[in-house]
Amino acid sequence: MSTKNFVESINNIVQENLISNNDINEVKKDGWKRFRDLGLPPNDHTRELWKYSNFSNLQSIKYANAEHSNFNLEGNLNNLIENTANNIFIVNGFFDSNKSNFTEDIILENSSNLEKLDYLKSLLGTIAKNEENEMIALNSSIMIDPVFISIKNQKKENAINIFIITTDQKKEFSSSPRLFIEASKNTISNINEIYIDLSSDELQNLTIPVLEYLIDNSSEVNHRRVQLSSENSYFFNFDRILQKENSKLTSVSFSTSGQLSRYDIHSDLIGINSECTFHGLYITDKDQHQENEISTTHTVGKCSSDQMFKGILAGKSRAVFSGKVLVKKDAQKTKAFQKDLNFLLSRDAEVDTKPSLEIYADDVECSHGATAGNMDKNMLFYLQSRGIDKDEATSMLIRGFAQEIIDEFEDENIINALEEILKNKINILDIQGIM
Repeated sequence: MSTKNFVESINNIVQENLISNNDINEVKKDGWKRFRDLGLPPNDHTRELWKYSNFSNLQSIKYANAEHSNFNLEGNLNNLIENTANNIFIVNGFFDSNKSNFTEDIILENSSNLEKLDYLKSLLGTIAKNEENEMIALNSSIMIDPVFISIKNQKKENAINIFIITTDQKKEFSSSPRLFIEASKNTISNINEIYIDLSSDELQNLTIPVLEYLIDNSSEVNHRRVQLSSENSYFFNFDRILQKENSKLTSVSFSTSGQLSRYDIHSDLIGINSECTFHGLYITDKDQHQENEISTTHTVGKCSSDQMFKGILAGKSRAVFSGKVLVKKDAQKTKAFQKDLNFLLSRDAEVDTKPSLEIYADDVECSHGATAGNMDKNMLFYLQSRGIDKDEATSMLIRGFAQEIIDEFEDENIINALEEILKNKINILDIQGIM
């Protein structure tokens, strides 16, 4: 199936997923026009953005529309539901009101029920823009049930879990969760984005979540993201953030890759004294491909940003880290730092790392760096000489590399869950050929 045929197959889903709100339908129509004209990446305008991505297998799949579905959430992450009053479930792209529960600390409405948050509908698509790239446009084209959230309680820290679930429907389907989240002035929020794919590893589902964050003056967001993909899925996640004066975003991410996964997060610091931190850990194995596009725009002065990602690669997997910091002419007194660290556990694993700084101001403090290394044989030998068998010693070194990022989640339930996921993952990683 060519890109043209893929566009034609998606057309049926687009026509079935019309939304009653006229303003939001305009975003859908614009997204479809752009995707219909451009097709799957890359094109002449986005070739650099997708230069390492291979969409040939994706082109051959004919996707069905997403459907409502029940599911059972098991494992340690299930403990989060009991410890947080605000749990929001998006299942196969639909807002699940039956499983969701939230207090008056937040306001939540979906596109078919906009009343208190009607003013936000005109902002949908202004932070994550259709013209930015093809996959955001595709999300707009086939989104089913956009959700709007406003956090207004200034009296305490607001805790929100956003569970984005893909269920097992025994057939390939596509879903495009879409959320717009407003952190109002002077609020403090802990927001957990948790992506769980419950479908069979044989299925090649396509999931394209897009989340737009508006972080208002003097507000603080602690953003924790967990992505647990099925083995052969296609997953393209876009977080787009607009930060106003004196705002702070601290983001940490943990990802297990599917067949082709991309985490793409960008913050535009448009308010003086705003700051953002993007840290992350990802794991790839077999022939999986994981991309991380991490970028920050310093639009005004006296802002700071920090990027650090760590990758654990095994088998014949491949990863890409593309970190970019743009410092505009008026963004004096900028502080911006980048670091990408990679642990290669197989001779056939490969990482392409591209940290970059684009600076137009002259009074800045900026740096970037990247490393890729194999198992430390001396350290492995040392551990074995102390009576630790090779498998356990290898596991200890991998866990030691990852623990720094896992600890940044701070939430005890999430940390315990991620440590268990990492432990189980290490037991099946293909690390042969490195010693």
